Amino acid sequence: MDTDLQGKFADLLEDLSSYQRVGVACSGGVDSTFLAHACCRALGPDNVIVLFGDSKLQSSGLRDAIEDRLARDLGPEARVRKIEVDPFRQAAFVKNGRDRCYVCKKHVYAEFLDYLSSLEISVLFDGTNRDDLQDERPGLKAIEELGIVSPLVTAGFHKEDIRRAAKALGLACADLPSNSCLATRIETDTAIDDQHLRAIEAMESFLHERGYHGCRVRPRSNKVYIELLAEDIEKIATHQERSSIIAFFQENGYDVVMLELGGRKR
Repeated sequence: MDTDLQGKFADLLEDLSSYQRVGVACSGGVDSTFLAHACCRALGPDNVIVLFGDSKLQSSGLRDAIEDRLARDLGPEARVRKIEVDPFRQAAFVKNGRDRCYVCKKHVYAEFLDYLSSLEISVLFDGTNRDDLQDERPGLKAIEELGIVSPLVTAGFHKEDIRRAAKALGLACADLPSNSCLATRIETDTAIDDQHLRAIEAMESFLHERGYHGCRVRPRSNKVYIELLAEDIEKIATHQERSSIIAFFQENGYDVVMLELGGRKR
């Protein structure tokens, strides 16, 4: 790490060491995994409970692999707990209005807090970073209302800082593409149901199998929008790839297949 990044990491560890026992909300992405790693380093794994919200909003692949994935970066002694959550119990979530993320985040984190309370742990961390504060993220309101602590913000970490620090520490998560729950692919004000989510999962799995990791598929009526990492745009532009992908989506009921040419950042 360079001097500036070393300073931020030292500040983070110092801040974390002021706590005794904590919970860390962890999606398996680079931000929350890096934070969980830092917590285990500062407090010892016995004093850190890593919580994953196990729900139908995640792909089955992630749900099945999360414990092994986290063990690679946190060590086999890490205390990872899968907490079963059901956002579909919240009518406002199913309705899928602009407050969907707020409703879901508050429900999931309230479940985490209840679990931690049973262990007499009162502190829950999440992996929000400085860049997240610049975006429109309704979930941040839930974090504030529930008193969730965001140590990466306090220590001044931006997304790129986290990736560089994770890479310097040799964490497998360092190059993982950013991701979000499957519900984010569905157009606002279109009701969410499990059938819709599984269809999106199947379409994204098809692209993953062709090597397009970090993709997102957004169905809209008879159209589908595909977002890929910027480095994959050239690959999908070949005639053979386009033909195979168009055929797959048309077989699944989408007459028009559209590609976001700007590409996604990791």
